Amino acid sequence: MAEDTGQPLLAHAQEDALWDRAEAATAGRAPKPAPTVGQLLSEHPSEVVRFLQSQGVVKLGEFGMEDKLVLGRLGSDSIVTLGADSRDIDWQAAWKRELGEPPAGWSNTITVCAYVVNIRDAAAPDKQGLLQPLLKRWQAGGLSYAAFALPAVQAVIDWKWSRFCRRLLLWELAFFLLWLFSFFTFTILFQDEDTKMSLRQILATPRGRATVACDILSLVGMAPFLVIEVSTILAYGAWGWATIWNIVDVATYSIQIAIVVQHLGRLNISSDYLSILAAVQCILLLLRLQYFSRVFRATRFAFLDDVKEVLHDVKWYLAFLGLLVLGFATSFHILFRRDQEKHDEFSNIGKSLVMMTTWMAGNADLNPLYEHAHNPGKRVAASLLGVLFVFVLGTILLNMLISIMTNTLDKVTENEGLRMLLSKAQAIDELESTIPGWIERLFPGLYPHYLHVLRVDPDKLDAVRLDKLWAEGGDDEETTLLGEPQAGCRNEDEGQQGGGGGDREAPPPAPPAAADKKLARLESKLDGLSAEVAELKALLKASLSQGFASK
Repeated sequence: MAEDTGQPLLAHAQEDALWDRAEAATAGRAPKPAPTVGQLLSEHPSEVVRFLQSQGVVKLGEFGMEDKLVLGRLGSDSIVTLGADSRDIDWQAAWKRELGEPPAGWSNTITVCAYVVNIRDAAAPDKQGLLQPLLKRWQAGGLSYAAFALPAVQAVIDWKWSRFCRRLLLWELAFFLLWLFSFFTFTILFQDEDTKMSLRQILATPRGRATVACDILSLVGMAPFLVIEVSTILAYGAWGWATIWNIVDVATYSIQIAIVVQHLGRLNISSDYLSILAAVQCILLLLRLQYFSRVFRATRFAFLDDVKEVLHDVKWYLAFLGLLVLGFATSFHILFRRDQEKHDEFSNIGKSLVMMTTWMAGNADLNPLYEHAHNPGKRVAASLLGVLFVFVLGTILLNMLISIMTNTLDKVTENEGLRMLLSKAQAIDELESTIPGWIERLFPGLYPHYLHVLRVDPDKLDAVRLDKLWAEGGDDEETTLLGEPQAGCRNEDEGQQGGGGGDREAPPPAPPAAADKKLARLESKLDGLSAEVAELKALLKASLSQGFASK
């Protein structure tokens, strides 16, 4: 979801500063000829990010539009994009045609800013466009994900996401839900199935036919994802594709196919292997659900991305904890090597590790260590080892681990808006890699030569100042809520009329008594500050005098 930036219409906290920087870089200068993505990468490979930051977009101008048109089109986004075959168009007329006529009702005129992406064919598909080269560079570790928040890149993401990728991803989600519910229904129906029955005998019963139908529907729901995975491998190559999460995805496909083949083929169906595979698949499918939640604002929670960032920060700490647990497990195992009948929980290293994990979870029962040992020295040694383990690992080190993870999550959520842009870019590129070239050529309007951008400067909008909402004594409340007239807004005092709202009278001036009270309060505060400054001067003078006297 969008970050709580304190201002409306911002996808992330740094967005306004990035657009202002791009505007200042091109202010007062004639725009240079727009290069294509290929020219930019081949002629200036070391200055791509600098170009995107300073010349990626060019501001065309500002004009007034009805706020209902602009804000209604923006929704929860921060920009609106428009495709065109040329960079030099009548942009004001084009935007008015794009947004249409304002609906009836109360409306204001707000100032909007028009830009154009200064790169030809930035919205082209696959490697001809801007997104895939940046994603490959990011995957190779040569680019920060903050680059996807640059205005030109953000415009490409917004165009493709709003025009077709969002709808395609919803269709993809529908196939995934078919896969998910079919498989979970299969696990329920398979629970009491007679493993000695043949496939023909299973199909003779209604429950058996439903189970087989769930097998087939699971494969149907999985098929689009398998196609997307193969297309991504072809686009990025095996090494560029081989991340831990993609490998997990392949494991999910492989397990699903193995389950269906084993069930329909009745291959060793009475063994526990099918049950183990089905149990693992239930978890993997639920984890895959976060792939969709990370790109929709209403469900924004990138579980696997958060886990990846946390593990990156604590991997060596976890390795140290693992070595300590293994050390204590080995200590108890060797300590009770002659008492394995009474201490079966330490009879081998595996059982010892399970017991250590149980103790770390807070279920430490140390009484058996003392009661079941006949040797007094062994009782003392076992008790000391148990107390030391619970105190060091269960109390100190685990709480430190929680603190480190909390700090990492705080850092991750600070840039949630940036990460959402990256997630959208990844989803867009995966879908585009899957779409055949002949289909892309059928819809040239989806890949215009130039992108025009419309955004609202949040500083030019009316906003309620929460810090002044309850003004002292109630005298300032009306002034605070009404505020100063905004630039570009309609001024009813000059005879303009809001749509459907009629003429609005200007707020009456504050009564003289209220103004006198406010002035008196300010004067009293000023007198108090003057007295404090005089006191500080006297103290400073006295300190300096004492210093000189001591010398």
